[in-house]
Amino acid sequence: MSSTISVQDLCIQTDDQQRLVEGVNWEIPEGNCLVLVGESGSGKTLTGLALAELLPTGVYTTRGAVTFNGSGLKRKERQNMRGQAISYVFQNYAATFSPQMTLGRQLHETLTSHLSMSRTEQQEVIAKALEDVGLSYEHIQGRYSFECSGGQLQRVSIAAALMLSPAVIVADEPTTALDSYHSKQVLELLLQAKEQRNCMILLITHDFSIARKYGDLIAVMQAGTIVEFGNKQNVLEQPVHSYTKQLVEAERLLYNEPDPKQDELIDEAETILTVKHLEKKYDEAVPVLKDISFSIKKGEAVGLIGLSGSGKSTLARCLLQLDSFDAEQMTLFSQQQNSRSKNRGKIQAVFQQPGLSLNPLWSIIDSLMEPLDNKKRSYSTKKQYRKSRLQQAKSLMEQVGLASELLDRYPGELSGGQKQRVCIARAISTNPDLLILDEPTSSLDMIVQAQIIQLLKDLQQDHPFSSLIISHNERALVQLADRFLYLEDGVLV
Repeated sequence: MSSTISVQDLCIQTDDQQRLVEGVNWEIPEGNCLVLVGESGSGKTLTGLALAELLPTGVYTTRGAVTFNGSGLKRKERQNMRGQAISYVFQNYAATFSPQMTLGRQLHETLTSHLSMSRTEQQEVIAKALEDVGLSYEHIQGRYSFECSGGQLQRVSIAAALMLSPAVIVADEPTTALDSYHSKQVLELLLQAKEQRNCMILLITHDFSIARKYGDLIAVMQAGTIVEFGNKQNVLEQPVHSYTKQLVEAERLLYNEPDPKQDELIDEAETILTVKHLEKKYDEAVPVLKDISFSIKKGEAVGLIGLSGSGKSTLARCLLQLDSFDAEQMTLFSQQQNSRSKNRGKIQAVFQQPGLSLNPLWSIIDSLMEPLDNKKRSYSTKKQYRKSRLQQAKSLMEQVGLASELLDRYPGELSGGQKQRVCIARAISTNPDLLILDEPTSSLDMIVQAQIIQLLKDLQQDHPFSSLIISHNERALVQLADRFLYLEDGVLV
């Protein structure tokens, strides 16, 4: 008899009676992957956590059943299935492991808590699981989590999930924080586990392209309910619900061929930024950036791509004078720059986590206008600025497609996409010569990613700034960049 896991009429709410998940139904047959797709806050993660009673404090199931191999499971039975029958691979792989214990010790303790084995037998099981994910026991067992890259840690977390031969693997956004190379590697490992071990996989993501490539079944979730469910072909090729159609359209926009660039105009443009032989060392023995040289022309959009840990964000911090560096030459409009240069708005930045870029205690108008509020002015121009401040804020909000009514709200009252638009508006408020965008879309849902990319394309046409766009999302870079720089181990290759 084939194995299955299913949920029927699952409802989840908080202590204060707020409904988070309502009437969810789905089933995964043995050897199949169900991809649960939806935006942030739709209830995807809670649905996955409910399988093994891992819901956070103050959140609980009020109705519904989890059925495994035809038998309904009580709460205690689901708790007992954690690890051995149901294993989890989470997005925040760093939090999976304690930084105070070696990875080898933690993997051994996992086996000890579930199975009766000798130390030698445990080592054989761990070595096989690590080998399956492309790592060696000798290389990993003595290391701490902070001594591994993001891709390595995520592969160790998959090995930890596989070594108990679970019947079900719940993978919750396992690739969001990884570059494209390691993302593909992680997803291929999960596909390999499904095919070789015949296990069931619940893959939670906001990326429809992942569902298209790796799913057998797709469930589309919106506002706590499943709005569409079926096999991959039916959902992707004949979507019924309007939200599913939006996801398909967003995927199409992200994969679209970009508009042809006017290369001849860029070639003739003035060079605004020149960097020659830039070096960055956190430790004398370990250089992070080595002999970096490049230039950016006026109005040019340059994409910077590379694996996690290659030095992309460090280079951005050097350009922003947030980190010290050594360089033979670094000029902005022919003016020499160094670690102590103050550019007063000439270089601005938009970062990956918009929620961390905005002060939660400040209203949106105060966060938005911070660069202009801090600009040095004479007494008369200060008075004039105070009179025009609200109108300028409304104008900036309009440029990024936001309603002026949001100005009086706080960051916690805005969605991720709205917060990122505020960060973009703040960055362009000083009319910068160079805008540095460090992973501006990677933490956003697919529909919002497409919207932000379109917004950035429109702003590039309407404003004269140049841009350096750092991303592991190659689709976004193809849409936005005129040319690419590839960084590998701190070297431009």
